[in-house]
Amino acid sequence: MKHRMRSLSWRPVVYRLSIGLALAQVVLIFLSWLLSAAMPQSSILSLLSARGIRWFFGYFVVEEASALLLWIILGAIAWGGIRGSNLLVTVIQCTKSGFSALPRRVKLALVTAGLFGILQIVFLLLLTVPPQAVLLSVTGTLSDSSFSASIIPCICFLLTTVSIVFGLISGTLQGIDGVCRALCSQHALLMPLLLLYVMGSMLVSSVYFVFFSY
Repeated sequence: MKHRMRSLSWRPVVYRLSIGLALAQVVLIFLSWLLSAAMPQSSILSLLSARGIRWFFGYFVVEEASALLLWIILGAIAWGGIRGSNLLVTVIQCTKSGFSALPRRVKLALVTAGLFGILQIVFLLLLTVPPQAVLLSVTGTLSDSSFSASIIPCICFLLTTVSIVFGLISGTLQGIDGVCRALCSQHALLMPLLLLYVMGSMLVSSVYFVFFSY
Protein backbone atom coordinates (compact mmCIF):
# COMPACT_ATOMS: atom_id res chain seq x y z
CA MET A 1 0.00 0.00 0.00
CA LYS A 2 2.80 2.42 0.89
CA HIS A 3 4.52 1.66 -2.42
CA ARG A 4 1.29 2.37 -4.28
CA MET A 5 0.84 5.68 -2.45
CA ARG A 6 4.38 6.72 -3.31
CA SER A 7 3.81 5.80 -6.96
CA LEU A 8 0.74 8.04 -7.09
CA SER A 9 2.32 10.99 -5.28
CA TRP A 10 3.50 12.61 -8.52
CA ARG A 11 -0.03 12.96 -9.92
CA PRO A 12 -1.10 15.97 -7.79
CA VAL A 13 1.98 17.81 -9.07
CA VAL A 14 1.02 17.08 -12.67
CA TYR A 15 -2.58 18.09 -12.01
CA ARG A 16 -1.53 21.39 -10.47
CA LEU A 17 0.85 22.10 -13.34
CA SER A 18 -1.93 21.37 -15.83
CA ILE A 19 -4.35 23.70 -14.04
CA GLY A 20 -1.63 26.36 -13.87
CA LEU A 21 -1.05 26.09 -17.63
CA ALA A 22 -4.78 26.29 -18.29
CA LEU A 23 -5.05 29.45 -16.16
CA ALA A 24 -2.03 30.89 -17.97
CA GLN A 25 -3.84 30.23 -21.25
CA VAL A 26 -6.88 32.18 -20.04
CA VAL A 27 -4.65 35.06 -18.89
CA LEU A 28 -2.87 35.04 -22.27
CA ILE A 29 -6.18 35.27 -24.13
CA PHE A 30 -7.23 38.44 -22.30
CA LEU A 31 -3.69 39.84 -22.21
CA SER A 32 -3.38 39.49 -25.98
CA TRP A 33 -6.68 41.32 -26.40
CA LEU A 34 -5.63 44.16 -24.08
CA LEU A 35 -2.16 44.57 -25.60
CA SER A 36 -3.41 44.48 -29.18
CA ALA A 37 -6.07 47.08 -28.32
CA ALA A 38 -3.64 49.30 -26.42
CA MET A 39 -0.89 49.02 -29.06
CA PRO A 40 -2.64 48.65 -32.42
CA GLN A 41 0.56 49.42 -34.32
CA SER A 42 2.45 46.54 -32.71
CA SER A 43 2.77 43.04 -34.12
CA ILE A 44 0.89 41.51 -31.18
CA LEU A 45 -2.12 39.49 -32.29
CA SER A 46 -5.24 38.96 -30.24
CA LEU A 47 -6.58 35.47 -29.69
CA LEU A 48 -10.06 37.02 -29.52
CA SER A 49 -9.77 38.58 -32.97
CA ALA A 50 -11.20 36.96 -36.08
CA ARG A 51 -7.72 35.83 -37.11
CA GLY A 52 -6.98 34.45 -33.64
CA ILE A 53 -10.25 32.51 -33.48
CA ARG A 54 -9.70 31.07 -36.97
CA TRP A 55 -6.15 30.08 -36.00
CA PHE A 56 -7.24 28.39 -32.79
CA PHE A 57 -10.02 26.36 -34.39
CA GLY A 58 -8.17 25.67 -37.62
CA TYR A 59 -4.75 24.72 -36.29
CA PHE A 60 -5.44 23.28 -32.84
CA VAL A 61 -5.16 19.66 -34.01
CA VAL A 62 -2.11 20.45 -36.13
CA GLU A 63 -0.34 22.14 -33.22
CA GLU A 64 -1.14 19.30 -30.81
CA ALA A 65 -0.10 16.47 -33.15
CA SER A 66 3.65 16.54 -32.56
CA ALA A 67 6.40 13.97 -32.17
CA LEU A 68 6.36 14.50 -28.40
CA LEU A 69 2.75 13.28 -28.24
CA LEU A 70 3.74 10.05 -29.98
CA TRP A 71 6.76 9.63 -27.70
CA ILE A 72 4.56 9.90 -24.60
CA ILE A 73 2.15 7.27 -25.90
CA LEU A 74 4.88 4.87 -27.03
CA GLY A 75 6.73 5.36 -23.74
CA ALA A 76 3.62 4.46 -21.77
CA ILE A 77 3.13 1.34 -23.90
CA ALA A 78 6.76 0.28 -23.41
CA TRP A 79 6.55 0.91 -19.67
CA GLY A 80 3.37 -1.15 -19.50
CA GLY A 81 5.15 -4.06 -21.16
CA ILE A 82 8.15 -3.79 -18.86
CA ARG A 83 6.03 -3.68 -15.71
CA GLY A 84 3.48 -6.24 -16.83
CA SER A 85 6.15 -8.78 -17.76
CA ASN A 86 8.15 -8.19 -14.54
CA LEU A 87 11.23 -7.65 -16.68
CA LEU A 88 12.55 -4.75 -14.62
CA VAL A 89 11.95 -6.58 -11.34
CA THR A 90 13.77 -9.62 -12.69
CA VAL A 91 16.75 -7.57 -13.87
CA ILE A 92 17.02 -5.90 -10.46
CA GLN A 93 16.74 -9.27 -8.72
CA CYS A 94 19.40 -10.70 -11.02
CA THR A 95 21.70 -7.78 -10.21
CA LYS A 96 21.27 -8.22 -6.47
CA SER A 97 21.14 -12.03 -6.10
CA GLY A 98 22.93 -13.19 -9.23
CA PHE A 99 21.72 -14.95 -12.35
CA SER A 100 22.01 -18.40 -10.74
CA ALA A 101 19.39 -17.51 -8.13
CA LEU A 102 16.67 -17.11 -10.74
CA PRO A 103 14.24 -19.95 -11.54
CA ARG A 104 15.10 -21.99 -14.59
CA ARG A 105 12.22 -20.71 -16.72
CA VAL A 106 13.02 -17.10 -15.83
CA LYS A 107 16.66 -17.68 -16.79
CA LEU A 108 15.58 -18.96 -20.18
CA ALA A 109 13.24 -16.02 -20.65
CA LEU A 110 15.89 -13.48 -19.65
CA VAL A 111 18.52 -14.97 -21.97
CA THR A 112 16.10 -15.23 -24.88
CA ALA A 113 14.84 -11.69 -24.40
CA GLY A 114 18.41 -10.42 -24.15
CA LEU A 115 19.42 -12.17 -27.38
CA PHE A 116 16.32 -10.84 -29.10
CA GLY A 117 17.22 -7.31 -28.00
CA ILE A 118 20.80 -7.73 -29.21
CA LEU A 119 19.53 -8.90 -32.61
CA GLN A 120 17.43 -5.78 -32.91
CA ILE A 121 20.39 -3.56 -31.98
CA VAL A 122 22.59 -5.32 -34.57
CA PHE A 123 19.87 -4.82 -37.18
CA LEU A 124 19.73 -1.09 -36.41
CA LEU A 125 23.51 -0.87 -36.57
CA LEU A 126 23.47 -2.47 -40.02
CA LEU A 127 21.00 0.19 -41.12
CA THR A 128 23.03 3.11 -39.74
CA VAL A 129 26.77 2.31 -39.42
CA PRO A 130 27.88 1.26 -42.95
CA PRO A 131 28.51 3.99 -45.54
CA GLN A 132 25.39 4.71 -47.60
CA ALA A 133 23.25 2.95 -44.97
CA VAL A 134 19.51 3.13 -45.51
CA LEU A 135 18.72 5.24 -42.43
CA LEU A 136 21.46 7.84 -42.93
CA SER A 137 20.73 11.30 -44.27
CA VAL A 138 21.52 12.33 -47.84
CA THR A 139 24.87 13.64 -46.59
CA GLY A 140 25.72 10.29 -44.98
CA THR A 141 25.35 11.42 -41.37
CA LEU A 142 23.01 10.56 -38.50
CA SER A 143 21.97 14.17 -37.96
CA ASP A 144 18.67 15.02 -39.67
CA SER A 145 18.35 11.42 -40.80
CA SER A 146 15.48 8.96 -40.69
CA PHE A 147 17.16 7.25 -37.74
CA SER A 148 17.55 10.43 -35.67
CA ALA A 149 13.88 11.24 -36.29
CA SER A 150 12.79 7.81 -35.07
CA ILE A 151 15.30 7.10 -32.29
CA ILE A 152 12.71 7.37 -29.47
CA PRO A 153 10.15 5.13 -31.25
CA CYS A 154 12.93 2.62 -31.97
CA ILE A 155 13.93 2.47 -28.30
CA CYS A 156 10.29 2.09 -27.23
CA PHE A 157 9.73 -0.65 -29.79
CA LEU A 158 12.86 -2.50 -28.65
CA LEU A 159 11.85 -2.34 -24.98
CA THR A 160 8.28 -3.37 -25.81
CA THR A 161 9.22 -6.41 -27.88
CA VAL A 162 11.89 -7.53 -25.43
CA SER A 163 9.44 -7.34 -22.54
CA ILE A 164 6.82 -9.28 -24.53
CA VAL A 165 9.30 -12.06 -25.34
CA PHE A 166 10.39 -12.21 -21.71
CA GLY A 167 6.81 -12.23 -20.41
CA LEU A 168 5.60 -14.95 -22.76
CA ILE A 169 8.50 -17.28 -22.02
CA SER A 170 8.54 -16.64 -18.26
CA GLY A 171 4.78 -17.00 -18.02
CA THR A 172 4.06 -13.55 -16.60
CA LEU A 173 2.15 -12.71 -19.78
CA GLN A 174 -0.55 -15.19 -20.77
CA GLY A 175 -1.27 -15.15 -24.50
CA ILE A 176 -2.40 -12.25 -26.65
CA ASP A 177 -4.89 -10.96 -24.08
CA GLY A 178 -2.22 -10.82 -21.39
CA VAL A 179 0.19 -9.01 -23.70
CA CYS A 180 -2.40 -6.42 -24.74
CA ARG A 181 -3.53 -5.86 -21.16
CA ALA A 182 0.07 -5.21 -20.12
CA LEU A 183 0.73 -2.80 -22.98
CA CYS A 184 -2.46 -0.87 -22.19
CA SER A 185 -2.10 -1.01 -18.42
CA GLN A 186 -0.43 2.37 -17.92
CA HIS A 187 -3.45 4.57 -18.59
CA ALA A 188 -3.10 5.90 -15.03
CA LEU A 189 0.37 7.14 -16.04
CA LEU A 190 -0.51 8.15 -19.59
CA MET A 191 -3.61 10.29 -19.07
CA PRO A 192 -2.10 12.80 -16.56
CA LEU A 193 0.90 13.21 -18.87
CA LEU A 194 -1.37 13.74 -21.87
CA LEU A 195 -3.33 16.35 -19.94
CA LEU A 196 -0.10 18.17 -19.08
CA TYR A 197 1.07 17.89 -22.69
CA VAL A 198 -2.16 19.31 -24.15
CA MET A 199 -2.18 22.26 -21.76
CA GLY A 200 1.51 22.98 -22.28
CA SER A 201 1.44 22.60 -26.05
CA MET A 202 -1.62 24.84 -26.37
CA LEU A 203 0.00 27.56 -24.26
CA VAL A 204 3.31 27.46 -26.15
CA SER A 205 1.53 27.59 -29.53
CA SER A 206 -0.66 30.47 -28.36
CA VAL A 207 2.35 32.46 -27.09
CA TYR A 208 4.06 31.99 -30.44
CA PHE A 209 0.94 33.10 -32.33
CA VAL A 210 0.39 36.19 -30.18
CA PHE A 211 3.94 37.54 -30.05
CA PHE A 212 5.89 36.00 -32.93
CA SER A 213 3.39 35.45 -35.75
CA TYR A 214 3.80 38.18 -38.35
